[in-house]
Amino acid sequence: MKIVAAGQDRTADLGAQIAETVRCWPTGTRPAVLPEALSALRLQQTATEAEFLTELLRLLRYRDNVDTLPFEIPRKPGRVGALTATFKAVLWKLFRYQHDRITFRQNLINHLYTRTLEFEHQQYERELGDLRRRIADLEQKAP
Repeated sequence: MKIVAAGQDRTADLGAQIAETVRCWPTGTRPAVLPEALSALRLQQTATEAEFLTELLRLLRYRDNVDTLPFEIPRKPGRVGALTATFKAVLWKLFRYQHDRITFRQNLINHLYTRTLEFEHQQYERELGDLRRRIADLEQKAP
């Protein structure tokens, strides 16, 4: 692997850092538990509508992806449960490419919706700031 940044070979200094970071990542097939900072329950802690919108947009950036990572298939006990789980695992492997295609498209749509909401929020903040400045100017000019 060769790492080039701004036209310079950075394999020597960045390669070791990247390799060490990747070694620290979890290797299990189960998804990691989301940290408290990404919990939707944080929305309850907001005091104003502006804080709520800011927190909602922050959470949407982390949550607008659908994944098709391997997962543990729930099963019933006994031979029938084991057979059913094996059958489901085989089906998942056979049809995963279709899921990947669908989730790629859905992720694009989710990403666009998230960015649209962010844009609307930024536009709302700009308009609100302009209105506040205009009101302040009018209050200063009033006798």
